[in-house]
Amino acid sequence: MIILVLISAIFCAEVKLKVESSPKDIRRINGRAEFDAQEYETSCQCESTTTPLHVGETFCDPTKVQLHQDFAGDDGKTASFEQIRHLIGPLNELQFGDPNSYHFSCLDGRNEQGVLGTPGGDSGEFLLALQVYEQTINTPLAQDTVDSIFANYLQFMKQDGFYMCTDDDAIRHLEKELGMTLTVDALIDPPNSFKDDLLTSLLKPENTGCMHLKSILKNPESYDMRPDLVRYFLRSYFTILWNKSNPLHHKLILEVMAGRHEERAFLEVRINEACIRQNMAPLLRPKRRITLASVPQGPTSTTFHEGGATEIFQAYVNHIDAASIRRKELSKFFAENSNLNGVHFEIDVMHHRLNKKGLMYLEITGQKIARYLPFYTVTIV
Repeated sequence: MIILVLISAIFCAEVKLKVESSPKDIRRINGRAEFDAQEYETSCQCESTTTPLHVGETFCDPTKVQLHQDFAGDDGKTASFEQIRHLIGPLNELQFGDPNSYHFSCLDGRNEQGVLGTPGGDSGEFLLALQVYEQTINTPLAQDTVDSIFANYLQFMKQDGFYMCTDDDAIRHLEKELGMTLTVDALIDPPNSFKDDLLTSLLKPENTGCMHLKSILKNPESYDMRPDLVRYFLRSYFTILWNKSNPLHHKLILEVMAGRHEERAFLEVRINEACIRQNMAPLLRPKRRITLASVPQGPTSTTFHEGGATEIFQAYVNHIDAASIRRKELSKFFAENSNLNGVHFEIDVMHHRLNKKGLMYLEITGQKIARYLPFYTVTIV
């Protein structure tokens, strides 16, 4: 109970207020007011002007990085804890991105920018969703249907750009096959007379610089993928990329990786529950110049000599939890915007299937590109 005593300067009267609030609803206040010896009933209905605080709610504010070695490496492939720590960098310098509004990059250790990584980048995740969707509706998707679904997704998605990668090795192979010099600019914006021949060549695995897409093109049966589906998607992608009059053209990103693959570890990036709920994941650099206090020597990463060294270190970086966040958004898109043959399905059902099939894709591609490399789990907590 609160008792207020007010002195009125105008009426020279004493006002006494006795106020009580309900323990169940603090927005309603009841009481009595005494004014010049007369008592009055009072009531106040107060509207909330603040956002309620959920008891026990936590926020994405990581305090440490946990590093666990799941596989030490084989065939002479080693990477020390110190090297991985330097590749990640200090926790307070890490930048974070929303997996629903930041593009996913390929598994490629030649990228020097902070990335969210997944097999095939945005393209790999969309192709995964296409395949699961096709199997769910039990109807093979035609080229025009894939074109329509992809265009609709580019309008639906929250991120500014949709990512695909290739590399200079693939471009050199294209040059030999086509008998001409091919620049990066010509690959992104070829002359009209050249587009048909170039597109035909780009549908071949040997002309694909993304190792995940190349693996699918070579062995679609290993991924339970209908061979035409990946070609339909690639055709849709390049058709929009090369059409400057298409308003969706500017949303496509084609990055050309340069140099040799020299990855020395595979990193699986996990995030805590608070960061998952708030759609936040760390952007890690797959390639970085690092300076060590000691240099690993011998067959294991536990033997060192003093002196230190500076080196360029590459690693494959896969964001497994961040990819699951993106797959939730993909599930929502396919459930709401791509209904065919009257087939309806729940968002959570497709999300579960995407995660399950995505793990299979990761295992197959991971075995091909990083079979002998040390495997580390990086957990942001």
